[in-house]
Amino acid sequence: MTNPALREAQLSPLDQIRLAEADVTRKIAMARKDREHTLTKAKAQAKVLLDEARESGKRKGQTQYREIVSEAEEEARAILAESDHRAEEIRQKGTRYMDFAIRQVVNIITGMEEGAADI
Repeated sequence: MTNPALREAQLSPLDQIRLAEADVTRKIAMARKDREHTLTKAKAQAKVLLDEARESGKRKGQTQYREIVSEAEEEARAILAESDHRAEEIRQKGTRYMDFAIRQVVNIITGMEEGAADI
């Protein structure tokens, strides 16, 4: 086995240049291959991150949607409860006024009958 440095020293300067060019060409090819591998890996990672971000956004959106719907339902229940309460108050007032009106009508009729008997 011969030492590579010794072997290069035995080559002509032109052969040494060719050997150096071949070495540089090989290194460039390896660098390109590494770059392509890194680029492919980066694209795959970017796709995974993008998919995760979309999924996360979708989940957050669904959570916010459910919260908004829940708040709207709670507000609707509160409005219905308030309207039921007001309707009951109005019904009670109507009943009281009806009782008062009936008494007034009876008083008017009985007062008329008493007045008619005086004629």
